[in-house]
Amino acid sequence: MKRLFRCPPALLPTSLLLAALLLSPVPAALAAPESEPSTVEERRIQTSIRQELARLRQKEEMLADKEMELKTLRLEVDKKLEELKNTRIEINALLERKNDIESEKTRALSKMYEKMEPATAAALLTSLDKNLAIAILDGMKAKTAGQILNNMDQATAAKLSTSFSRLDAE
Repeated sequence: MKRLFRCPPALLPTSLLLAALLLSPVPAALAAPESEPSTVEERRIQTSIRQELARLRQKEEMLADKEMELKTLRLEVDKKLEELKNTRIEINALLERKNDIESEKTRALSKMYEKMEPATAAALLTSLDKNLAIAILDGMKAKTAGQILNNMDQATAAKLSTSFSRLDAE
């Protein structure tokens, strides 16, 4: 076989590697480093591109930080909403319980006033809060409530009757 190259045997592997590199296809970006711009305009454009890329990277980092912050805030808001929901449920349960207790006590008062003499009950109901007086009258038998209203002065009896008929809760 005829030799094309004259190469000492010690340099043969290096020569083969160099030949392989020279003969293999290499992307243009790797083959030649970026050449220096030849004109002022090209340099200005390249500088502008580098600055814009740096600005975009910085914006991307800021956006990533903001996204993380928003995710954290969203989790906190969701947690607070859940706490508020649970608190509202507890408050509603307590209000319902309070209303039940008040209704029970009002029924008990109605029975007490029902057993009183109509004149005494009328005098006491006149001095009570209008809403409480209406609730007490509401819990009585109609005949007894009528006797008590009959023993009140006309103006007070009229106010209570009107409020009772409208179910005022003022």
